[in-house]
Amino acid sequence: MSSKTDIKDRPYLKHLEEIKEAYKESRDWSKVISTAVYSDVDVAQEAFIDYVEEVYNTKIKDAKHLLKLTGLKEDSLKEEANIKAGEETTFNQIITASRYSKYFRTLETALEGGATYPELLQISPTKFNLPKDFKRENSVGSDSYNSILWAISFSYLINEPAGVMLLPSLRLIAEEIKAPYSVIMDSYKLTNE
Repeated sequence: MSSKTDIKDRPYLKHLEEIKEAYKESRDWSKVISTAVYSDVDVAQEAFIDYVEEVYNTKIKDAKHLLKLTGLKEDSLKEEANIKAGEETTFNQIITASRYSKYFRTLETALEGGATYPELLQISPTKFNLPKDFKRENSVGSDSYNSILWAISFSYLINEPAGVMLLPSLRLIAEEIKAPYSVIMDSYKLTNE
């Protein structure tokens, strides 16, 4: 487990194991939600949706489908321990967070595998059942362009204070991934504000 991809996938795998254990112990999705799925951790929500799909051997279409499969109630989220006070989380938001997490990890994996900026643009959010022009408030990657900027930043440590001093110049990063310099500058500005 020494590659970048393996390190990046560790949080997902950790959450998936916690979710599997919680379900195996209780056979109660409400307990799984309250003990192993965190409202502010997209990758935990991705692992939850993936595991529900694995258990029922189906793809979750929407919140109504998820609720029908699991027997959960829409208002049950308000009572669960992992939901922050005053935070409104719905099953639709969990599904969106799950899809977004999968999309973002795909962008990161592609970059770590040598993808260029034009190739990143070909990774469409619609392949992950996100709208082409999705908007997410208060999150890393509020839309597809910003998601790409964040993925570039994380992959090249542009968001790290010492990253720009220790790594190649922003111009060299732009050349390496065949991106306009303005894209790399947008990434720098976005992640260092």
